[in-house]
Amino acid sequence: MSVFGFDNIPTWLWWLLAIYLATPFVLYVVQPYLFYEGKSTKTRILIVVLGDLGHSPRILYHARSFSKAGFQVELSGYVDSDIPTDILDDDNIEIHGLKKYGSEKGLLVKALKQGLQLCSMFWKLRAVDYILLQNPPTIPILPIAVVVKTFSRAKLIIDWHNLGYTILQMKFKDQFLHPLVLLAYLIEWIFAKFANYHLTVTKAMKTYLVEKFGIDGKKIAVLYDRPGKQFSPLKEADDREALLKQEFIAKYIPKEFDISKDKIFVTSTSFTPDEDISVLIGSFKIYENSFQKFDQTLPRILCFITGKGPLQEKIVKQVQDFKWDRVQVEFLWLSSEDYPKLLRLCDYGVSLHTSSSGLDLPMKILDMFGSGLPVICMNYPVLDELVQQNVNGLKFADRRELHEALIFSVKDEQVHQEIKRGALRESKNRWNESWESALSELKIIHK
Repeated sequence: MSVFGFDNIPTWLWWLLAIYLATPFVLYVVQPYLFYEGKSTKTRILIVVLGDLGHSPRILYHARSFSKAGFQVELSGYVDSDIPTDILDDDNIEIHGLKKYGSEKGLLVKALKQGLQLCSMFWKLRAVDYILLQNPPTIPILPIAVVVKTFSRAKLIIDWHNLGYTILQMKFKDQFLHPLVLLAYLIEWIFAKFANYHLTVTKAMKTYLVEKFGIDGKKIAVLYDRPGKQFSPLKEADDREALLKQEFIAKYIPKEFDISKDKIFVTSTSFTPDEDISVLIGSFKIYENSFQKFDQTLPRILCFITGKGPLQEKIVKQVQDFKWDRVQVEFLWLSSEDYPKLLRLCDYGVSLHTSSSGLDLPMKILDMFGSGLPVICMNYPVLDELVQQNVNGLKFADRRELHEALIFSVKDEQVHQEIKRGALRESKNRWNESWESALSELKIIHK
């Protein structure tokens, strides 16, 4: 028997007393540490992409716009290339580099390593008000982000560039029932419903999310890709001649090249299956044949292919193994500062993007339009939301149609001037206006 009579106190009363004493500690120490560590007086957003930040223009545009709107921006992704100076110098933007893992030991091991890294990153930045992630990739980031937003009370925004499962489907020869493709589809279909807001690059993608994924259309806003301010048309012809003498480009210009008559083309690519650059190379070979057999007056073509990717070696070999006379193809890897300079020096942009889902639009075309550059592009249905035939560009379905478009573009000055005017009109449509409209529609910001 206790001297103080504590033995007679019921167990439930002890528990009540313990909860009472622990409550201040939980409320003032544990909860702030778990949910508010690093909390800013500003609204704080984590923007994350499992990709190279320097070559993720839409993500960088988001970062700039949220910063301008007064948000504290935590920007996370791979730092494989130079990040624009204005991003680095912005006091409202902090960069958190992610380590890139290869798939030598299998996709599962890669996903597990990425998952652990993402969990660490989300824990470190747990006191954010919003999480914006680019989709795809979907695995493993989407499920993790949903769990984090559920426990941290952050609001999740998915920016849909494409559908993750359709990209994976291409790797398995369009087998939707392949276990990995089916798993990716289910993850996307299930976890997308937990997001608070959705942004899509086309109206067609918004319709798909509503009809196929069952997402409330009021949570979705269409945010068309638009060029950043670094992409702008060249003002004077004299400027072009001066710019062509700059070190980053001068060494690629042939001595016999006549900038008043010959044409410069440019395309950017990730050398992936949904962007068959061999179609462009094949059309150039037909162009060479046309010059040799039918028309000795065809202008010279200088084509720059920028980017890196898994099929690059194959394409480079195709170019090296052919004897060129009228066409010169150069492969470049440019900084984010030099790429806009190159675009404004060219006569035409080329897009071979076909979209694994058929629902997204190529960002490269927006950058080209921003530079006042008419485009020649591989056609697919949703492209009508961006490119109009003979108005701001030319469309094709295969290498022979691309060859015909090349002939029109270099020989018919009236066609060139008409679609050039259309591209210049498009260059006036800018990111900030589109971004403010979409984010206001979702009530994330207030204009």
